Amino acid sequence: MKHEEVVAALKVIAEKGLAINLTKPDLQELKKFNLIDIGKGEEAKRSPACTLTKKGRVMLKANLPKPEKTDDAESEDEEITE
Repeated sequence: MKHEEVVAALKVIAEKGLAINLTKPDLQELKKFNLIDIGKGEEAKRSPACTLTKKGRVMLKANLPKPEKTDDAESEDEEITE
């Protein structure tokens, strides 16, 4: 899996709690790198229930685009300090 595919898969798992549109080899690769935990008894299902491990959450957070600060937010800060 490419880096972008891993991040996209982690995002889907974080939002839905299911491994949607992932192949079994891709799931095993994510599990091998300790990025996800697959629920017990869910391994054989088409879209197993998964959760992100701490390592998976950190990787996802590090690769999400950071929100940019707007001019409106800065002007509100100035009003509060005056």
